[in-house]
Amino acid sequence: MKIIYEIYGGFKINDNDSVRLPIITNPSIDDMMSYLTNFRDKNGTLILFNNQEEKLKPYKMSLYSDSKRYLILFATSMEDGDIEVRTFNDESGSKEFIPMLGEPFAIASTTKNFSLVIQAFKEFLETGDVSRDLLS
Repeated sequence: MKIIYEIYGGFKINDNDSVRLPIITNPSIDDMMSYLTNFRDKNGTLILFNNQEEKLKPYKMSLYSDSKRYLILFATSMEDGDIEVRTFNDESGSKEFIPMLGEPFAIASTTKNFSLVIQAFKEFLETGDVSRDLLS
């Protein structure tokens, strides 16, 4: 089966206005990069998913961007029907939680390094997976 990717998302311009990005089917790296750059300094979500929601296959990467801090949730369907979710993991980081778009997440699961976000999205789009060294 051919892997088909779709990318969609939206972001806040300010407290009153938001932008919903049009869905792109089978985005190129350039398409993805043009969407990702919006989230470097805006709060919002971006999701890249594929039609591979089968056992042991990664199928969705979600980005939460809030106050120049970034969280990635990378989902894989497991054999027992559960979902494995991988994130950044700064083991030396704080055990505290911070709000990301109104939801609490561990600070250690976030990054301020936007180049890591770009690297993860590129790997998923190009290979269908992301290194466990990057997202664990």
